[in-house]
Amino acid sequence: MKMRKLLSLGVSFVLVCSLLAGCAGESGGGSADSGTQAVQESAKEDTDSVSSSDEEPYVVKIIAYGDGTTEAAKAVSEAISEKTRELYNIEVEIMKGYTVDQLNLMLTSGEKLDLFPLMTWEMSMSNLVSNGQLCSMTELLPEHASQTWESISEADWKCVTVNGEIYGVPMNKDKSSNSGFAIRKNVVDQLGIDVDAIKTLDDVEEVLTQVRDNTDYYPLVSSNGGLQGFLPCDDLGDGWGVLENIFDDDPTVVNWFETDTWTDLVHRMYDWNQKGLIMPDATSNTDSSMTTIGAVGCFTFGQLKPGVTRQASAEAGTELLTGELYPAVSTTNQVASCYCIPASCEQPEKAMQILDLLYNDPEVANLFTNGIEGEHWVYTDKENNVIDYPEGKDANSTGYTVFSWAVPNQMITPVREGDPLDLWDQLTEFNESAHNSIAKGFTWDNSAVLNEITACENVRTKYVNGLELGVLNPDETIPVFIEELKAAGIDTIIAEKQAQLDAWLAKNN
Repeated sequence: MKMRKLLSLGVSFVLVCSLLAGCAGESGGGSADSGTQAVQESAKEDTDSVSSSDEEPYVVKIIAYGDGTTEAAKAVSEAISEKTRELYNIEVEIMKGYTVDQLNLMLTSGEKLDLFPLMTWEMSMSNLVSNGQLCSMTELLPEHASQTWESISEADWKCVTVNGEIYGVPMNKDKSSNSGFAIRKNVVDQLGIDVDAIKTLDDVEEVLTQVRDNTDYYPLVSSNGGLQGFLPCDDLGDGWGVLENIFDDDPTVVNWFETDTWTDLVHRMYDWNQKGLIMPDATSNTDSSMTTIGAVGCFTFGQLKPGVTRQASAEAGTELLTGELYPAVSTTNQVASCYCIPASCEQPEKAMQILDLLYNDPEVANLFTNGIEGEHWVYTDKENNVIDYPEGKDANSTGYTVFSWAVPNQMITPVREGDPLDLWDQLTEFNESAHNSIAKGFTWDNSAVLNEITACENVRTKYVNGLELGVLNPDETIPVFIEELKAAGIDTIIAEKQAQLDAWLAKNN
């Protein structure tokens, strides 16, 4: 796992390759009928009788986060296209199951693609902008996505702005997180564990020891070969130069791998591994932490938010409990997960129209997020807009995997059975109450140090997972690791980022 997974605090617990994963969030609420009507009226203003055009419909090809069968993706695409053909003379083609490597290849090769989700723990917006792979939205938004443009705060737009240009539409979801953990409920009941009493890593160690001594589960599990992030630092976009502790509001950019916070963590992980508290072969585990807990594990770190316990339990396939280790914080990265238009898109205005629809039309948002009624979901309380999986099916068997936090605007979609009816209100309050990083809204331009970043990434790949999961002896490995980072140019990167942050702070505070 790349180090940004340790640092990124804006992720929900149910990430495809992680565990339990703002600027002030907008609820995006309103009834489905009123939202749909507003979007249709906006579409009529933005288009000039496109439905009567003799031109072939333009196909907007969208990567949607998560897995799904080809048949399900085609069915959902056609259901959305029935509306978009009439509104814009556009058809939608949804693709699911794409990996980050496949997406990078599409962006590099210029293969047909019109919209995709950029997750900050997987990809760097600065890198994509430096490589000329993203289309600026600055002029497209007010002309072709006026509702979206007006509904998102200036503070949120700053989080997806590089060199004065907007390159993404922030997902309306959890834009902050209070980091903590998830643990199997059956183990909690068996061992009489007081989850509310787990407040420190010493408390965690006591629990992991009980699990090791009294159950057949692996105590602490990894996620896709890495440690879940839970420490309250701001990685300032990519982890190369960070603010060590969000809560002290210190704007000094430092090398995370030289901080006491990280050094103490890896020494503890090494000790835990020696004691048998971490799953064997943790660095080679290719499954997410939730999948691993569902199969063989008990405990994992990650980020919390309203509704996360049910979501994590659904992914794990077993009931979980969650607990907080650090209060809620918000950083640029937690807002900056967004939908982008690649520079290779042939008609970016068409892509923007579809993105505007996904962000504002409850009917289309529900289709894109949850699939087709009766096949992928059913109402359990239509009056209150509550849904669940059809009888006999679950999150892994409908053929259309649901990650509602990875869509343009989850706050206009139905809530799931088991979640509170006011979940979206709770999430909005959660976002607004978090402690904001002093650097929230800062996005940095890494174009001057791309060579150094590449060299440092190569060094990081050699050491970080092994250190963070207790496989490598930190006393022996850290000095070598730091020496190689310095030879690769980490100090040059930090100096450049500090200069940009200082200039940004001077302008924005």
